[in-house]
Amino acid sequence: TSGDGAIDLGTEYNWGASVNAAKRDNGANVATDFMGQSFLAFRTGRAMIAHYGELDADERAALTEQRDLAIQAWEQAIAATVVHYINDTLQAMGDFGTTAYDHDRFLDHAKAWSEMKGFALMFQFNPRSPLTREQFVQLHTLMGDAPVLPAAGPLAADEYRENLRAARTLLGDAYGFAAENLGDDAGENGW
Repeated sequence: TSGDGAIDLGTEYNWGASVNAAKRDNGANVATDFMGQSFLAFRTGRAMIAHYGELDADERAALTEQRDLAIQAWEQAIAATVVHYINDTLQAMGDFGTTAYDHDRFLDHAKAWSEMKGFALMFQFNPRSPLTREQFVQLHTLMGDAPVLPAAGPLAADEYRENLRAARTLLGDAYGFAAENLGDDAGENGW
């Protein structure tokens, strides 16, 4: 900060994507550096453009490599955030049938599920995503179009928990995440 009492949005503010990347890096049981990797690749690519001006074939290939590194780290941070919200959804579902769920956890459940689904929709916009089109469809089939609530009954809730765990595993496999970062059956001990 410059100490001028104002926030410069260009140099003194962390925007959403960088904040999410930092949260996932900070919450990882096996170290990740999504924020650092994406920032370094963006900065390196920008410096290459500024330094070289018109790029020859080798310089363009080097710039493309930086682009791919930035996008990869950024998308991994998004995928880790989806895993985080899968875990939050599983944790909220663990309180089904309690007064805590009826009073507070319902809102936590709604927020976690909507964040999970919203972030997961982002994967369709990267044509080079490690998540294939088929996996994208499978992921959203497992997540469904609405959260499963207590009124659906215990069998539906158990089936949905299994679907969320399968969705989490699918993401872990597609993005090469360490199993220790994914969480346990209850959504604990992971992102």
